Amino acid sequence: MPKKIFFYAIPLSLIFVVVVLLLSKNNSLLLISPLLLGRDQSEKLSKKLSAINLDFSKSKELTSLESVPRYLVYNRETGTVYYSKGEKLRTSPASFTKLLSAQVALDFISLEIPIAVSEASLEKVPTILGLKKDEVFSAGELLRGAIATSANDAAQALADGAADAIEIYPSEFIYYMNQKAALLGMTHSHFVNPDGLDDQNQYSSLEDIARLVNNVQNNYPEILEAAASDNQDIATSSAHGFYYLPNWNGLLGVYPGVDGLKIAYTEDAGYSTIVTAKRDGMSVVAIISGTDSYLERDRAAADLLDAAFLTKGLLPVRVTTNMLNRRYKEWGDLARKIRAELSEISKQ
Repeated sequence: MPKKIFFYAIPLSLIFVVVVLLLSKNNSLLLISPLLLGRDQSEKLSKKLSAINLDFSKSKELTSLESVPRYLVYNRETGTVYYSKGEKLRTSPASFTKLLSAQVALDFISLEIPIAVSEASLEKVPTILGLKKDEVFSAGELLRGAIATSANDAAQALADGAADAIEIYPSEFIYYMNQKAALLGMTHSHFVNPDGLDDQNQYSSLEDIARLVNNVQNNYPEILEAAASDNQDIATSSAHGFYYLPNWNGLLGVYPGVDGLKIAYTEDAGYSTIVTAKRDGMSVVAIISGTDSYLERDRAAADLLDAAFLTKGLLPVRVTTNMLNRRYKEWGDLARKIRAELSEISKQ
């Protein structure tokens, strides 16, 4: 190498390293590779991976769901897809994203790890728990908040806490989310945040989401437990206040055999849900995206479950609006209770 070129190359390389470090620290370069910073954690991501081969050969559309743009229902064990529509279309994953960020967090830390809430976790739009800066929670408590209640502040705090525990930047955590998605074969997905808020560079498809769900079911019992929890609130402690943790899965406790998994909503995604259920030894997963209301979302999920279980001769449950309204009333009663308690606190 000529001396003149060598003279300029060294300072330029040093400038590049400094810029990379500054951008990463400020979370400006969202997809920076930790390989550049010499702290690769990739090996931890590959320890919990399971593949599923979805068989669409006999899949068809369900006539009762003509207004629903995207859905998929399949047998968890065999991968047989019974009904589907728009499963390959690009869409916002919304809070389904939390199933990925939670997996990556659990690849890095245990549920007992204490996590202090940072300022970045507070800069979120609802759904939120209303966490306060410097409160300290266990990773398990934040996991329940992120999965059962779908709280964006809990998801961000969990991701940031996991990153801090292994001494990486939040931007590097996002890098690992995308690496985990790639390992799972989610070839039509890309992520830029851990909670699922809409971004033009954050997208997925229902077929990819099914791969994400499969890995949760096979490798992350902690997430399944959080998804099945309902009103397992965070009790007051010396490190944090009390937080209600309702589960917004409309079919939990309504449709027999339902035990999860995740609801989602953003303006781009519409009302969406992943529902897992088991009846008479048959395990089914239904994924819906793009409906216009809670009611349409949950009725569509119930119809898909009925149709799938019917292939084994199981009688349909036929969930009614009244059945769902009783579930929604529980949510309304809790919301009124919380507002009343907050009103009392404000008077003190």
